[in-house]
Amino acid sequence: MRLDVYFTPAELPPPATLTDRAVVVIDVLRATSTMVEALANGAKNIFAVATTDEAVKIAQNIGRDQTLLAGERKCVRIEGFDLGNSPLEMTREAVSGRQIVMTTTNGTAALAAVASARNVLVASLLNVDAVARELVEGDQSIGVVCAGREGRFALEDAICAGHLALRLYRRLGQRKNWSDAALAAAQLARRYVSSIERTLRRAAAGRALIELGFGGDVEYCARLDVHDIVPKYRDRQVAV
Repeated sequence: MRLDVYFTPAELPPPATLTDRAVVVIDVLRATSTMVEALANGAKNIFAVATTDEAVKIAQNIGRDQTLLAGERKCVRIEGFDLGNSPLEMTREAVSGRQIVMTTTNGTAALAAVASARNVLVASLLNVDAVARELVEGDQSIGVVCAGREGRFALEDAICAGHLALRLYRRLGQRKNWSDAALAAAQLARRYVSSIERTLRRAAAGRALIELGFGGDVEYCARLDVHDIVPKYRDRQVAV
């Protein structure tokens, strides 16, 4: 099994090379963590789109009474939207049985960048073991895409990619076909395994969220293996 880690979507190979691979998208702070939490709490599906205008248009086409608009720009809920990009907002009372249309700065753009892949999985620290288990059962070449932060490396995403790599190693017992980035991510995960929350608080995205009053999100997104679900992205929708 080949394992490649891309620390930002800009590192991705041409789309045609992804068609026969399983791709995992990670945005720990906060898009994929929020998606996992929403689906674990009963949301029907999530339309993941790049722009605010596109999100509003899709919600109007479906029917605003049938959908929730969720998203952020510069970490803050978009004006007029029902929800932001916070896993703590995705309670069962708020999202159960609802469709969500979501746009974020980094995470939804990363999903769009891998739309040509045959199998796209959505991962966070909250469900990393469930994703690893499914990937092992698939026995296929894997690309792990970190959303990053505004086009740059994000420590929290790399750590999550490393935890995914380590769980694959525990199940398969080999890493001879790992890229250098996969090896580096695994080392980061080992280095910070006992201090994930503290590390996320010190990362650039974590500091920005805390300054805006979202420290609870950082704390929650640092939790490992809270949910045993594997959301998948297909036709611009994320669903279990």
